[in-house]
Amino acid sequence: MKSVTPAAVISTVASGSLAAELGLEAGDRLLKINGQTVTDLIDYQLAESTEQLCLTVEKPDGRYWEIELEKEQDQGLGITFTSAVFDRIKTCCNQCLFCFVDQMPPGQRCSLYIKDDDYRLSFLQGSYITLTNLTTADWQRIQRLRLSPLYISVHATDPEVRSMLLGHKHAGNILAALERLTSWGCQIHAQAVLCPGLNGGEILEKTIADLGKFWPNLQSLAIVPVGLTKHRAKLPFLRKFYPEEAAAVLRTVHQAQSDFFSRHGSRLVFAADEFYLQAQADFPPLAVYEDLFQLENGVGLWPLFKTQFETELKALSSNYNGQPRSFTVVTGVDAARLWEELRRQLSRAAPALDLSILPVTNHFFGAEVTVTGLLTGRDILAALHEKQPAAETCLLLPRICLRQEEAVFLDGLTLDNFCAATHLPVRVLNINGAEVVRTLLGLEEA
Repeated sequence: MKSVTPAAVISTVASGSLAAELGLEAGDRLLKINGQTVTDLIDYQLAESTEQLCLTVEKPDGRYWEIELEKEQDQGLGITFTSAVFDRIKTCCNQCLFCFVDQMPPGQRCSLYIKDDDYRLSFLQGSYITLTNLTTADWQRIQRLRLSPLYISVHATDPEVRSMLLGHKHAGNILAALERLTSWGCQIHAQAVLCPGLNGGEILEKTIADLGKFWPNLQSLAIVPVGLTKHRAKLPFLRKFYPEEAAAVLRTVHQAQSDFFSRHGSRLVFAADEFYLQAQADFPPLAVYEDLFQLENGVGLWPLFKTQFETELKALSSNYNGQPRSFTVVTGVDAARLWEELRRQLSRAAPALDLSILPVTNHFFGAEVTVTGLLTGRDILAALHEKQPAAETCLLLPRICLRQEEAVFLDGLTLDNFCAATHLPVRVLNINGAEVVRTLLGLEEA
C-alpha cells in the first residue's frame, strides 16, 4: 500500500542546484529532515537553514533514499513544492453568512470547496484567517516562531455581531486574541467584509476605532464589500450595497483615515476599489494607499494600474512606430468604464491603435459578480461570440482570470482549449499597467 505519511511533494528542481546534484526530481516525496517530519514550508525553511542535513526521500517507484550532506547555512537546496502545507490544510469551523465557498456552483473541482482557515498559509501566503480554530499547540507555535505578519478576518469587533457573522458562538472575543498576538510583537493586517445592515454604520466605526488601538502592530485594515453569487439557495438573505450606502462607507473610511493620519502619520484603514465603483466615486490618488499592503484584497489595485499605465504611455508613446494594431481587452463589468478613460488617453497618444473593451457578464457566479478576477473561460467565450471581434484583433486576457501558476479558468476550462475556441491570438498579461502599454505599443522589450 502506498505511503500516506505527510510529505513535501517536490514540484520543481532548479537546474544546477544541490537538489539536482543529489538526484532529486519532481514527484519525489520529502518525508523527513534530520529524522523529523516536516509538516509545512515553515518547518522546511527552518531545517534547510542548517549546515548538516539528512533527507529521507520516497521516490515515485516506492524506493526510499537516505541522503546526508553538508552545505553553507544560507545555501538552499533549490526545490519547490506542490503545496505550502504538507500534512493537511486546517479548515474553517465557522458558518459565515457570506462564505464564498458556500456560494460555489455544484459540480466543480474539489479544491474549490476547501474552506481553508490555516494560520500557516496566513503567514506564508497572506491568506486571511479567523483565529477560531487555533489549538493550544498552534498558539504556542505562533509565539515560539514569532510568525508575523498574520492576516486576520475581523469583520466586526462587537462580540455579538462577530459571532453572528461567523456563525460561531466563541468567535466574539477577537480583541483578546489580537491583544495576545500583538503582545508577542506580531504584526497584523486585518479585513472587515461588510454586509449591508449588519456590520456597517456604528458597528463599522467601532471596529475601526477598536482596531486602531493596535497601531503600530496593526499595519493595515481593509474594508471590503460582501461578495455574492447567484448560488445562495438555503443561505441567509444578503444583498449588495446601494450607491448611497457605499458612499456612506467611504465617508466613514475617509474620516478615519484623516484621524489616524493626524495621530500616527498613517491612514491605516482603506476601502476596497469595489466601494468606489459601487458608490460611483472617484478614486483617491495612489499616494493615499501608502504601502499598498492590501493590494491582493482589491485595495488600490485600479489606482496602481492606472498610474502605471499613464506613466508608461507618457514615457514610451513617442517610440511607437505608428503601425495599426488591434486589441480587445477582457474585463469585468465593474472596470469597463475605467478602461474607457484609459482608451481615450491611448487614442490621443497613439491614434493608429485600436483598443476594444469587452465587458463580460458573469453567468457562472451570477450577474452581480462584476470583478474581473472571477470571470470564467466559458463566459468570456460567450461574450466573444456575441461581440464577434475582428479576426485580426489580439485578445488581452488578465492573468487573474486563471488559477495561480496554472493555465486553467475557474470553470475548469484550460487556456489551450480557450485559445482554440476563440480562433484569435491571445496574450495573457499581468495586472500591470506598464506591461499592458508595452504590449499595446509593440515595445515588450522596452
